Amino acid sequence: MPCQRWAPVGGVGTSSLSQNVVPPAKGLYTKLRRRQLPEVSLKIAFIAHHVNFEAGPATVTAHLVERLCEDHQVSVFSNTINGIDLLKVRHYKVPALRCPNSLAHITFLVSSTLLLAALSLLRKTDFDIIHSTGYDSAFSSNVITSHFCERECRRLEEANIIKIPCRSAWQKLKALDHRLYRSLLCFVERLIISRSNSKACIVVSQAMQKEFAHHYGDAAKNIIVIPNGVDALGFHPTNRLLYRGQIRQKHGVSRSDPLLMFAGGDWERKGVRYIIEALPLLSKRNVKLIIIGRGDEEYYGRLAELEQVRDRIFFVSHSSRLWEYYAASDVFVFPTIYEPFGLVITEAMASGLPVVTTRLAGAADFITDGVDGFLLDKPGDINELAAKIELLLSNAEFRKTMGKRARETAEKFSWDQVTQKTLEVYNTVLNQPDLERLRVNVPERLQRDFHGIEHLRKS
Repeated sequence: MPCQRWAPVGGVGTSSLSQNVVPPAKGLYTKLRRRQLPEVSLKIAFIAHHVNFEAGPATVTAHLVERLCEDHQVSVFSNTINGIDLLKVRHYKVPALRCPNSLAHITFLVSSTLLLAALSLLRKTDFDIIHSTGYDSAFSSNVITSHFCERECRRLEEANIIKIPCRSAWQKLKALDHRLYRSLLCFVERLIISRSNSKACIVVSQAMQKEFAHHYGDAAKNIIVIPNGVDALGFHPTNRLLYRGQIRQKHGVSRSDPLLMFAGGDWERKGVRYIIEALPLLSKRNVKLIIIGRGDEEYYGRLAELEQVRDRIFFVSHSSRLWEYYAASDVFVFPTIYEPFGLVITEAMASGLPVVTTRLAGAADFITDGVDGFLLDKPGDINELAAKIELLLSNAEFRKTMGKRARETAEKFSWDQVTQKTLEVYNTVLNQPDLERLRVNVPERLQRDFHGIEHLRKS
Protein backbone atom coordinates (compact mmCIF):
# COMPACT_ATOMS: atom_id res chain seq x y z
CA MET A 1 0.00 0.00 0.00
CA PRO A 2 1.47 3.38 -0.91
CA CYS A 3 2.69 5.41 2.01
CA GLN A 4 0.61 8.45 2.94
CA ARG A 5 3.02 11.35 2.97
CA TRP A 6 3.19 13.71 5.89
CA ALA A 7 2.65 17.43 5.60
CA PRO A 8 2.39 20.25 8.13
CA VAL A 9 -0.85 20.11 10.06
CA GLY A 10 -3.59 22.01 8.33
CA GLY A 11 -3.87 25.51 9.72
CA VAL A 12 -0.70 25.36 11.82
CA GLY A 13 0.99 27.93 9.64
CA THR A 14 -1.40 30.61 10.86
CA SER A 15 -1.85 29.40 14.42
CA SER A 16 -0.25 30.89 17.49
CA LEU A 17 1.79 27.70 17.82
CA SER A 18 3.52 28.31 14.50
CA GLN A 19 4.32 31.89 15.43
CA ASN A 20 6.51 30.54 18.21
CA VAL A 21 9.78 29.37 16.84
CA VAL A 22 11.21 25.91 17.58
CA PRO A 23 14.72 24.91 16.58
CA PRO A 24 15.63 21.64 15.09
CA ALA A 25 17.83 20.82 18.09
CA LYS A 26 21.16 20.20 16.38
CA GLY A 27 22.66 17.96 19.03
CA LEU A 28 26.10 16.41 18.96
CA TYR A 29 24.90 13.20 17.30
CA THR A 30 21.90 14.35 15.22
CA LYS A 31 21.81 15.86 11.78
CA LEU A 32 18.44 17.51 11.44
CA ARG A 33 17.45 19.05 8.17
CA ARG A 34 15.17 22.01 8.01
CA ARG A 35 12.25 20.83 5.91
CA GLN A 36 10.24 22.77 3.38
CA LEU A 37 7.20 20.53 3.21
CA PRO A 38 4.51 19.68 1.95
CA GLU A 39 5.19 16.03 1.12
CA VAL A 40 7.92 14.16 2.94
CA SER A 41 8.15 11.05 5.02
CA LEU A 42 9.98 11.70 8.28
CA LYS A 43 12.87 9.68 9.65
CA ILE A 44 11.99 9.19 13.31
CA ALA A 45 14.03 7.46 16.01
CA PHE A 46 12.45 6.42 19.31
CA ILE A 47 14.64 5.77 22.33
CA ALA A 48 12.97 3.81 25.11
CA HIS A 49 14.21 1.18 27.54
CA HIS A 50 11.25 -1.07 26.72
CA VAL A 51 8.58 -1.04 24.03
CA ASN A 52 5.46 -3.19 24.49
CA PHE A 53 1.69 -3.03 24.97
CA GLU A 54 1.71 -4.16 28.59
CA ALA A 55 2.02 -1.12 30.86
CA GLY A 56 3.30 2.39 31.45
CA PRO A 57 5.64 4.42 29.20
CA ALA A 58 6.47 1.29 27.18
CA THR A 59 2.83 1.17 26.08
CA VAL A 60 2.77 4.84 25.09
CA THR A 61 5.87 4.33 22.94
CA ALA A 62 4.42 1.20 21.34
CA HIS A 63 1.22 2.97 20.30
CA LEU A 64 3.17 5.86 18.75
CA VAL A 65 5.55 3.52 16.92
CA GLU A 66 2.68 1.35 15.67
CA ARG A 67 0.92 4.32 14.10
CA LEU A 68 3.85 6.39 12.86
CA CYS A 69 5.52 3.48 11.07
CA GLU A 70 2.56 3.36 8.67
CA ASP A 71 3.59 6.66 7.06
CA HIS A 72 7.15 7.34 8.22
CA GLN A 73 10.55 5.67 8.51
CA VAL A 74 10.71 4.65 12.16
CA SER A 75 13.69 3.25 14.04
CA VAL A 76 13.51 2.04 17.63
CA PHE A 77 16.46 1.97 20.04
CA SER A 78 15.43 -0.21 22.99
CA ASN A 79 16.56 -3.04 25.21
CA THR A 80 13.36 -5.02 24.55
CA ILE A 81 10.55 -4.73 22.02
CA ASN A 82 7.36 -6.79 21.81
CA GLY A 83 4.11 -6.55 19.88
CA ILE A 84 5.55 -4.38 17.06
CA ASP A 85 5.81 -5.57 13.46
CA LEU A 86 9.58 -5.52 12.94
CA LEU A 87 9.05 -5.60 9.18
CA LYS A 88 7.79 -2.03 9.47
CA VAL A 89 10.41 -0.60 11.84
CA ARG A 90 14.15 -0.88 12.24
CA HIS A 91 15.16 -2.07 15.69
CA TYR A 92 18.52 -1.40 17.33
CA LYS A 93 19.13 -3.54 20.40
CA VAL A 94 20.55 -1.41 23.22
CA PRO A 95 22.47 -3.49 25.78
CA ALA A 96 21.73 -2.73 29.43
CA LEU A 97 21.76 -4.42 32.80
CA ARG A 98 18.35 -5.54 34.05
CA CYS A 99 18.91 -4.67 37.69
CA PRO A 100 19.44 -2.90 39.97
CA ASN A 101 17.39 0.04 38.69
CA SER A 102 20.17 2.60 39.04
CA LEU A 103 22.66 0.54 37.02
CA ALA A 104 19.98 -0.47 34.50
CA HIS A 105 19.29 3.20 33.79
CA ILE A 106 22.96 4.21 33.66
CA THR A 107 23.94 1.37 31.33
CA PHE A 108 21.03 2.05 28.98
CA LEU A 109 21.74 5.79 28.97
CA VAL A 110 25.41 5.24 28.14
CA SER A 111 24.78 2.44 25.61
CA SER A 112 22.09 4.29 23.68
CA THR A 113 24.16 7.48 23.55
CA LEU A 114 27.26 5.61 22.31
CA LEU A 115 25.20 3.66 19.77
CA LEU A 116 23.71 6.82 18.30
CA ALA A 117 27.18 8.41 18.22
CA ALA A 118 28.68 5.42 16.42
CA LEU A 119 25.90 5.31 13.84
CA SER A 120 26.28 9.04 13.25
CA LEU A 121 30.07 8.78 12.78
CA LEU A 122 29.57 5.91 10.34
CA ARG A 123 26.94 7.98 8.52
CA LYS A 124 24.37 5.27 9.10
CA THR A 125 21.70 7.59 10.43
CA ASP A 126 20.21 10.91 9.46
CA PHE A 127 17.15 11.33 11.68
CA ASP A 128 14.75 14.26 11.49
CA ILE A 129 13.35 13.53 14.95
CA ILE A 130 14.94 11.69 17.86
CA HIS A 131 12.20 11.15 20.43
CA SER A 132 13.18 9.94 23.89
CA THR A 133 10.25 8.61 25.90
CA GLY A 134 11.72 9.40 29.28
CA TYR A 135 15.27 10.26 30.26
CA ASP A 136 16.77 7.13 28.70
CA SER A 137 18.87 9.02 26.16
CA ALA A 138 17.69 12.56 26.44
CA PHE A 139 21.10 14.02 25.58
CA SER A 140 20.75 12.89 21.96
CA SER A 141 17.09 13.75 21.42
CA ASN A 142 15.21 16.82 20.29
CA VAL A 143 11.80 15.65 21.56
CA ILE A 144 11.34 14.22 25.06
CA THR A 145 8.22 12.82 26.69
CA SER A 146 8.40 12.78 30.47
CA HIS A 147 6.03 10.40 32.26
CA PHE A 148 7.17 11.38 35.74
CA CYS A 149 8.26 14.51 37.60
CA GLU A 150 11.24 13.09 39.46
CA ARG A 151 11.69 16.13 41.70
CA GLU A 152 8.08 15.94 42.87
CA CYS A 153 8.31 12.25 43.66
CA ARG A 154 11.57 12.77 45.56
CA ARG A 155 9.90 15.54 47.58
CA LEU A 156 7.08 13.17 48.56
CA GLU A 157 9.56 10.44 49.49
CA GLU A 158 11.76 12.76 51.55
CA ALA A 159 8.66 14.03 53.40
CA ASN A 160 7.75 10.37 54.09
CA ILE A 161 4.42 10.88 52.35
CA ILE A 162 5.45 8.05 50.05
CA LYS A 163 7.05 5.49 52.32
CA ILE A 164 9.84 3.35 50.89
CA PRO A 165 9.75 -0.05 52.64
CA CYS A 166 12.86 -0.85 54.72
CA ARG A 167 11.59 -3.78 56.75
CA SER A 168 14.31 -6.29 55.86
CA ALA A 169 17.96 -6.28 54.81
CA TRP A 170 16.91 -6.94 51.20
CA GLN A 171 14.43 -4.06 51.27
CA LYS A 172 17.09 -1.77 52.70
CA LEU A 173 19.37 -2.62 49.77
CA LYS A 174 16.48 -1.97 47.36
CA ALA A 175 15.75 1.34 49.10
CA LEU A 176 19.39 2.38 48.66
CA ASP A 177 19.24 1.50 44.98
CA HIS A 178 15.97 3.40 44.69
CA ARG A 179 17.51 6.53 46.22
CA LEU A 180 20.45 6.34 43.82
CA TYR A 181 18.05 5.80 40.91
CA ARG A 182 15.87 8.75 41.93
CA SER A 183 18.90 11.03 42.40
CA LEU A 184 20.24 10.12 38.98
CA LEU A 185 16.91 10.79 37.29
CA CYS A 186 16.51 14.09 39.13
CA PHE A 187 19.96 15.14 37.88
CA VAL A 188 19.12 14.22 34.27
CA GLU A 189 15.70 15.85 34.54
CA ARG A 190 17.24 19.11 35.72
CA LEU A 191 19.69 19.09 32.81
CA ILE A 192 16.88 18.49 30.32
CA ILE A 193 14.56 21.18 31.67
CA SER A 194 17.39 23.72 31.85
CA ARG A 195 18.05 23.09 28.13
CA SER A 196 14.37 23.10 27.15
CA ASN A 197 14.89 25.96 24.71
CA SER A 198 16.61 23.49 22.39
CA LYS A 199 14.21 20.58 22.93
CA ALA A 200 10.47 20.01 22.86
CA CYS A 201 9.42 18.64 26.27
CA ILE A 202 6.10 16.81 26.49
CA VAL A 203 4.30 15.77 29.68
CA VAL A 204 1.14 13.68 30.01
CA SER A 205 -1.09 15.77 32.27
CA GLN A 206 -1.83 19.31 33.40
CA ALA A 207 -0.85 18.25 36.93
CA MET A 208 2.64 17.35 35.66
CA GLN A 209 3.00 20.70 33.94
CA LYS A 210 2.20 22.43 37.23
CA GLU A 211 4.72 20.25 39.08
CA PHE A 212 7.48 21.14 36.63
CA ALA A 213 6.56 24.82 36.88
CA HIS A 214 6.74 24.59 40.69
CA HIS A 215 10.14 22.91 40.75
CA TYR A 216 11.84 24.57 37.77
CA GLY A 217 10.10 27.93 37.38
CA ASP A 218 10.53 29.72 34.05
CA ALA A 219 12.71 26.91 32.70
CA ALA A 220 9.54 24.78 32.45
CA LYS A 221 7.32 27.37 30.79
CA ASN A 222 7.58 25.78 27.33
CA ILE A 223 6.37 22.33 28.37
CA ILE A 224 3.71 20.80 26.13
CA VAL A 225 0.82 18.74 27.52
CA ILE A 226 -0.33 15.71 25.51
CA PRO A 227 -2.50 13.36 27.61
CA ASN A 228 -2.23 9.64 26.99
CA GLY A 229 -4.81 7.82 24.91
CA VAL A 230 -6.63 4.54 25.46
CA ASP A 231 -7.27 1.55 23.21
CA ALA A 232 -11.06 1.77 23.19
CA LEU A 233 -11.38 -1.40 21.10
CA GLY A 234 -9.15 -3.62 23.21
CA PHE A 235 -10.64 -2.31 26.46
CA HIS A 236 -14.38 -2.60 25.89
CA PRO A 237 -17.47 -3.41 28.00
CA THR A 238 -18.35 -6.33 25.70
CA ASN A 239 -15.32 -8.17 27.08
CA ARG A 240 -17.56 -9.10 30.01
CA LEU A 241 -19.33 -11.60 27.78
CA LEU A 242 -16.05 -13.28 26.93
CA TYR A 243 -13.96 -13.24 30.10
CA ARG A 244 -16.04 -12.47 33.22
CA GLY A 245 -16.96 -16.04 34.11
CA GLN A 246 -13.61 -17.46 33.00
CA ILE A 247 -11.45 -15.18 35.18
CA ARG A 248 -13.73 -15.47 38.20
CA GLN A 249 -13.68 -19.24 38.00
CA LYS A 250 -9.88 -19.20 37.70
CA HIS A 251 -9.54 -17.33 41.02
CA GLY A 252 -12.43 -18.93 42.85
CA VAL A 253 -14.71 -15.88 42.80
CA SER A 254 -18.41 -16.69 42.47
CA ARG A 255 -20.65 -14.85 40.01
CA SER A 256 -22.48 -13.13 42.85
CA ASP A 257 -19.38 -11.89 44.73
CA PRO A 258 -18.60 -8.17 44.23
CA LEU A 259 -15.04 -7.89 42.91
CA LEU A 260 -12.74 -4.87 43.34
CA MET A 261 -9.66 -4.52 41.17
CA PHE A 262 -6.30 -2.76 41.47
CA ALA A 263 -3.52 -2.89 38.85
CA GLY A 264 0.00 -1.48 38.96
CA GLY A 265 3.42 -1.73 40.59
CA ASP A 266 4.99 0.53 43.22
CA TRP A 267 2.25 -0.34 45.71
CA GLU A 268 3.39 2.11 48.40
CA ARG A 269 2.92 5.06 46.06
CA LYS A 270 -0.31 3.79 44.54
CA GLY A 271 -2.14 3.14 47.80
CA VAL A 272 -2.66 -0.63 47.96
CA ARG A 273 -2.50 -0.39 51.75
CA TYR A 274 -5.56 1.84 51.82
CA ILE A 275 -7.68 -0.59 49.81
CA ILE A 276 -6.82 -3.46 52.16
CA GLU A 277 -7.60 -1.30 55.20
CA ALA A 278 -10.92 -0.20 53.68
CA LEU A 279 -12.05 -3.74 52.87
CA PRO A 280 -13.19 -4.69 56.42
CA LEU A 281 -15.21 -1.46 56.63
CA LEU A 282 -17.56 -2.65 53.88
CA SER A 283 -20.91 -4.06 54.97
CA LYS A 284 -20.78 -7.00 52.57
CA ARG A 285 -18.37 -9.68 53.73
CA ASN A 286 -18.22 -11.38 50.35
CA VAL A 287 -16.47 -8.46 48.60
CA LYS A 288 -13.26 -9.71 47.00
CA LEU A 289 -10.17 -7.78 45.89
CA ILE A 290 -7.77 -8.73 43.12
CA ILE A 291 -4.37 -6.99 43.08
CA ILE A 292 -2.47 -7.24 39.78
CA GLY A 293 1.18 -6.22 39.56
CA ARG A 294 4.53 -6.65 41.26
CA GLY A 295 4.89 -5.66 44.89
CA ASP A 296 5.67 -6.94 48.37
CA GLU A 297 3.05 -9.70 48.53
CA GLU A 298 4.43 -11.01 51.83
CA TYR A 299 4.05 -7.69 53.63
CA TYR A 300 0.63 -6.88 52.20
CA GLY A 301 -0.49 -10.45 52.83
CA ARG A 302 0.39 -10.00 56.51
CA LEU A 303 -1.45 -6.68 56.55
CA ALA A 304 -4.51 -8.44 55.12
CA GLU A 305 -4.25 -11.07 57.85
CA LEU A 306 -4.19 -8.36 60.52
CA GLU A 307 -7.30 -6.85 58.95
CA GLN A 308 -8.83 -10.35 58.79
CA VAL A 309 -9.44 -10.14 55.03
CA ARG A 310 -6.63 -12.34 53.68
CA ASP A 311 -9.06 -14.94 52.33
CA ARG A 312 -10.78 -12.21 50.27
CA ILE A 313 -7.67 -10.98 48.44
CA PHE A 314 -5.98 -12.47 45.37
CA PHE A 315 -2.50 -11.47 44.20
CA VAL A 316 -1.65 -11.79 40.50
CA SER A 317 2.01 -10.92 39.97
CA HIS A 318 1.67 -10.13 36.27
CA SER A 319 -0.82 -10.17 33.42
CA SER A 320 -0.38 -8.94 29.86
CA ARG A 321 -4.15 -9.34 29.34
CA LEU A 322 -5.56 -6.78 31.74
CA TRP A 323 -8.75 -6.39 29.70
CA GLU A 324 -9.81 -9.83 30.94
CA TYR A 325 -9.53 -8.71 34.58
CA TYR A 326 -11.39 -5.46 33.96
CA ALA A 327 -14.16 -7.59 32.43
CA ALA A 328 -14.31 -9.78 35.56
CA SER A 329 -14.44 -6.84 38.02
CA ASP A 330 -17.17 -4.54 39.30
CA VAL A 331 -15.18 -1.51 40.53
CA PHE A 332 -11.63 -0.31 39.82
CA VAL A 333 -9.92 1.18 42.88
CA PHE A 334 -6.73 3.26 42.64
CA PRO A 335 -6.16 5.49 45.73
CA THR A 336 -2.78 6.77 44.56
CA ILE A 337 -0.60 9.23 46.47
CA TYR A 338 1.15 10.35 43.28
CA GLU A 339 0.42 9.35 39.70
CA PRO A 340 1.36 11.61 36.75
CA PHE A 341 -1.33 10.01 34.57
CA GLY A 342 -2.50 6.45 35.28
CA LEU A 343 -3.16 4.46 32.10
CA VAL A 344 -4.98 1.80 34.13
CA ILE A 345 -7.57 4.41 35.12
CA THR A 346 -8.58 5.21 31.54
CA GLU A 347 -8.36 1.53 30.56
CA ALA A 348 -10.81 0.66 33.34
CA MET A 349 -13.11 3.48 32.25
CA ALA A 350 -12.98 2.30 28.64
CA SER A 351 -13.92 -1.16 29.92
CA GLY A 352 -17.08 0.32 31.43
CA LEU A 353 -15.93 0.13 35.06
CA PRO A 354 -16.68 2.84 37.62
CA VAL A 355 -13.37 4.11 39.02
CA VAL A 356 -12.50 5.28 42.52
CA THR A 357 -9.22 7.20 42.46
CA THR A 358 -7.76 10.41 43.90
CA ARG A 359 -7.43 13.96 42.68
CA LEU A 360 -3.66 13.36 42.68
CA ALA A 361 -3.84 11.16 39.57
CA GLY A 362 -3.21 12.94 36.27
CA ALA A 363 -6.15 11.14 34.66
CA ALA A 364 -8.40 12.79 37.28
CA ASP A 365 -8.32 15.84 34.96
CA PHE A 366 -10.92 14.03 32.83
CA ILE A 367 -13.17 12.66 35.59
CA THR A 368 -16.20 14.52 36.89
CA ASP A 369 -16.60 13.49 40.50
CA GLY A 370 -19.80 11.52 41.05
CA VAL A 371 -20.61 11.38 37.33
CA ASP A 372 -18.10 9.14 35.54
CA GLY A 373 -16.00 8.23 38.57
CA PHE A 374 -15.25 9.13 42.18
CA LEU A 375 -12.33 11.33 43.25
CA LEU A 376 -10.95 11.13 46.78
CA ASP A 377 -9.51 14.27 48.37
CA LYS A 378 -7.11 12.31 50.58
CA PRO A 379 -5.68 8.92 49.53
CA GLY A 380 -5.32 7.75 53.15
CA ASP A 381 -8.92 8.51 54.16
CA ILE A 382 -10.06 4.89 54.28
CA ASN A 383 -13.51 5.86 55.57
CA GLU A 384 -14.19 7.98 52.49
CA LEU A 385 -12.73 5.26 50.27
CA ALA A 386 -14.98 2.62 51.85
CA ALA A 387 -18.01 4.91 51.56
CA LYS A 388 -17.49 5.43 47.81
CA ILE A 389 -17.02 1.70 47.22
CA GLU A 390 -20.09 0.94 49.38
CA LEU A 391 -22.20 3.37 47.37
CA LEU A 392 -21.27 1.65 44.12
CA LEU A 393 -21.70 -1.89 45.38
CA SER A 394 -25.05 -1.20 47.03
CA ASN A 395 -26.67 0.26 43.90
CA ALA A 396 -26.25 -1.82 40.74
CA GLU A 397 -28.10 0.68 38.56
CA PHE A 398 -25.92 3.57 39.71
CA ARG A 399 -22.81 1.44 39.18
CA LYS A 400 -23.95 0.59 35.66
CA THR A 401 -24.73 4.22 34.82
CA MET A 402 -21.37 5.47 36.11
CA GLY A 403 -19.59 2.74 34.13
CA LYS A 404 -21.42 3.76 30.97
CA ARG A 405 -20.48 7.41 31.47
CA ALA A 406 -16.89 6.40 32.19
CA ARG A 407 -16.81 4.60 28.85
CA GLU A 408 -18.13 7.70 27.06
CA THR A 409 -15.39 9.83 28.65
CA ALA A 410 -12.64 7.36 27.76
CA GLU A 411 -13.73 7.24 24.12
CA LYS A 412 -12.64 10.88 23.75
CA PHE A 413 -8.97 9.96 24.21
CA SER A 414 -7.62 7.90 21.33
CA TRP A 415 -4.04 6.99 20.46
CA ASP A 416 -4.68 8.45 17.00
CA GLN A 417 -5.18 11.85 18.65
CA VAL A 418 -1.99 11.44 20.67
CA THR A 419 -0.09 10.54 17.49
CA GLN A 420 -1.46 13.53 15.61
CA LYS A 421 -0.58 15.94 18.41
CA THR A 422 2.90 14.44 18.56
CA LEU A 423 3.26 15.02 14.82
CA GLU A 424 2.32 18.66 15.37
CA VAL A 425 5.20 18.92 17.84
CA TYR A 426 7.56 17.34 15.28
CA ASN A 427 6.34 19.82 12.68
CA THR A 428 7.05 22.72 15.02
CA VAL A 429 10.49 21.41 15.96
CA LEU A 430 11.53 21.06 12.32
CA ASN A 431 10.16 24.33 11.04
CA GLN A 432 10.60 26.93 13.76
CA PRO A 433 13.92 28.43 14.89
CA ASP A 434 13.25 29.00 18.60
CA LEU A 435 11.39 27.21 21.40
CA GLU A 436 11.24 30.25 23.70
CA ARG A 437 7.55 31.00 23.25
CA LEU A 438 6.15 27.52 22.58
CA ARG A 439 2.68 27.24 24.08
CA VAL A 440 1.99 24.85 26.94
CA ASN A 441 -0.79 23.00 25.12
CA VAL A 442 -0.77 21.59 21.61
CA PRO A 443 -3.88 22.69 19.64
CA GLU A 444 -6.82 20.30 19.80
CA ARG A 445 -7.37 20.43 16.03
CA LEU A 446 -6.53 17.15 14.33
CA GLN A 447 -5.32 16.63 10.81
CA ARG A 448 -8.32 15.20 9.01
CA ASP A 449 -6.47 12.91 6.67
CA PHE A 450 -4.33 11.31 9.37
CA HIS A 451 -4.04 7.60 8.71
CA GLY A 452 -5.42 6.35 12.04
CA ILE A 453 -5.40 2.73 13.05
CA GLU A 454 -6.94 0.81 15.89
CA HIS A 455 -6.10 -2.78 16.74
CA LEU A 456 -7.96 -5.23 18.91
CA ARG A 457 -5.21 -7.22 20.61
CA LYS A 458 -6.92 -10.39 21.58
CA SER A 459 -6.17 -13.96 20.78
